[in-house]
Amino acid sequence: MAEQTFIIKSLFVQNSIMLLALGAVILFFVFALVKKRPKHLIASLVWLGIVLWFFNSPFFGFSAVCVSPKGIRLEYGILSIRDTLLPIESPWKVEMRQSGLRKLKKLYLIRIADRESMKVGRRQGLALLKKIGDAIDRLKARELVD
Repeated sequence: MAEQTFIIKSLFVQNSIMLLALGAVILFFVFALVKKRPKHLIASLVWLGIVLWFFNSPFFGFSAVCVSPKGIRLEYGILSIRDTLLPIESPWKVEMRQSGLRKLKKLYLIRIADRESMKVGRRQGLALLKKIGDAIDRLKARELVD
């Protein structure tokens, strides 16, 4: 079975957001460096830490899943150090979460091992998450036969 890639949320958009945030912090850092303002330099370093922490925190799920005989590769984005390859035997589960001010909006995510994906809405998102799970199950079954 060839590698299958599933895009939960656009990596292009996610990477653009990451790079814009990083660019703003670097621009602030360069401005503080040119103007020789140590307080602004420290503030920009703190913001750099916050940006890197946020994109590597549990609040930010993976956006793409590649399923292959080698394993399940999870991709978080360009600034993330959490991209990982999980064994094909990893358990998966599609979960529903309530969102919004009054918790009326339903969002779905897939949990593979202990990692959560980005949340998606509507039936198309749920169908995609189930396709990911089905691909994992087919690969598990194929390995059991081999």
